[in-house]
Amino acid sequence: MKTYLTIVTLLLTFFQSSAQTQLNDSEIAKTMQTLADTTIIVQFPSVWNSSPQLYLLSKKGDTINTYIYQRPKYRKTTSKVPNGVARAIWLKDLSEYRSESVRINRYFTIKDTDPDTLRKLWDDVVKLQLWRTKDDAIEGSGCPTKKGSYLKVEDGGGVYILLISRAEIKPLNFYDPQEFEKYCPGRKGRQTAIKLSSMVYKIFKE
Repeated sequence: MKTYLTIVTLLLTFFQSSAQTQLNDSEIAKTMQTLADTTIIVQFPSVWNSSPQLYLLSKKGDTINTYIYQRPKYRKTTSKVPNGVARAIWLKDLSEYRSESVRINRYFTIKDTDPDTLRKLWDDVVKLQLWRTKDDAIEGSGCPTKKGSYLKVEDGGGVYILLISRAEIKPLNFYDPQEFEKYCPGRKGRQTAIKLSSMVYKIFKE
């Protein structure tokens, strides 16, 4: 049976431009470049959600911290509230969130993490050699085209990484790396993005 492979170019283009607008040109990137020695920002963009949710790992001197920038959730209450009212409140919060530039504000919070866990995370991330990693722009997105094959990945998400040092801000962009790794494994950059995603998930899921 043939494997039908298709790249949805429109979705990929939207995903790439959206992610870069939210991170590479953001105030938060410039601020962290000034306030920290090294910062890694990870985002998991989706074509269905333009609201940025960012996970940050940052180091200043010997101090390592994790931060999160995330959209508002439903406000907790013990009272019974009509669905329409609750939704109106949530939509208002979301509208304000989307209209505000990504920077240090009320949506930017500290993620309390055990210092030993942070040190191990930092050491593991350093081993990935992110600054040498090649993203889809260099290694190519999707899978190599083969006659008679047609790879289809629709509505895929992605991994967007922003590396920030005092001297440089470097973006790395990967479209649906986990899915493509199943069909055409072996690209080092894509594998690195998957490893970093797993590390981030373990820290921020709690």
